[in-house]
Amino acid sequence: MRQLKPEVVESRKKGLLQWVVHYYIKNSRPVSSAVIAQEAGMGLSPATIRNVLQELEDEGYLHQPHASAGREPTDKGYRFFVEHIIDVQRLASDEKERLESQYQDRVEELDTLLSETSKLLSKISHGAGLVLSPQMRDQKLRRLELIPLSGKSVLAILVTETGLVRHWPIRLNFAPSARQINALNRFLGDQARGCSIKDAQSVVLAQLQSMEREFRELTALADELLQEVGRVVAPESLYVEGADNILSFAGDIGDLSTVQALMRVFNEKRRLAGLLEHELDATRRRGAVGSTAHVAIGVESGLPEFRDLSLVTNTYRYHDRVVGVLGVLGSKRMEYSRMMSLVNYMGELVSRQLATWEEEEGQP
Repeated sequence: MRQLKPEVVESRKKGLLQWVVHYYIKNSRPVSSAVIAQEAGMGLSPATIRNVLQELEDEGYLHQPHASAGREPTDKGYRFFVEHIIDVQRLASDEKERLESQYQDRVEELDTLLSETSKLLSKISHGAGLVLSPQMRDQKLRRLELIPLSGKSVLAILVTETGLVRHWPIRLNFAPSARQINALNRFLGDQARGCSIKDAQSVVLAQLQSMEREFRELTALADELLQEVGRVVAPESLYVEGADNILSFAGDIGDLSTVQALMRVFNEKRRLAGLLEHELDATRRRGAVGSTAHVAIGVESGLPEFRDLSLVTNTYRYHDRVVGVLGVLGSKRMEYSRMMSLVNYMGELVSRQLATWEEEEGQP
């Protein structure tokens, strides 16, 4: 009997595993040795196929839901499939045009841009689209000023370098004069513009405290404004669109209690945001500035409620700085190559849009 070389045996095993995972993703039913013999075109005998399937099951790549059923991929099997995707599928040209068209009209605020991005991710993927906004405390201020309302009430307006806009009313313990507000706005324009939000308070107050006594009330006003800024910018915003799409493949998830637990996660945005923040921190530690999708399969995400789902994420940038995360959450049977291409492309679109805003800001 001819003995095959070990590398040939290993290559054959990998090829069969890739085919089984791809077939299961496409058809959503366990794969039998008979199906492989009829459709895979690998030229393997039924006995050889059964032996290879048993080896893959013993190694944890496949499992049988029932004794007489075919095989399904495990998380380890999905992980192998994702790691060995050679040609990441390109998005169809009409899908690219559809995505590009959403950014033709200039979006004035980052909140709107990120909200629309989560909707697009959901629509194209048929899953849940997730986008984490830039961490505001590290961003530089482009504009910070007060607008008088009436009596002791003023409206604070904050705009960051990436286009995040926040405005909120403040009730003071005294009624500021128009002169004081104008003076503070001029001062903030000189001192706070270009400062990071986390450093603005110490920088501005240090300057004010060195000024004359007549500006004591101005110092109190600035102190209150900058304390409010610290409260308004935390935590970061999370945009979620299409969570109900998850219910369309509830059959892949499990019983009703499992689905209910998953839906509760979507209502607890802090946990979802923490998941994306972890990915943001990991990307920064790696020092990555390119667009490379990251895939978390099942419990790899860190959330036990996602054990039957996969999360595909990528970051977006402001200059060469990674500032936020976007992604798609869906069934483990998703088209991984297409979803990876989608989040890569959307990351580049958002990054380009942020760069466009800066160019327009600098025009005379």
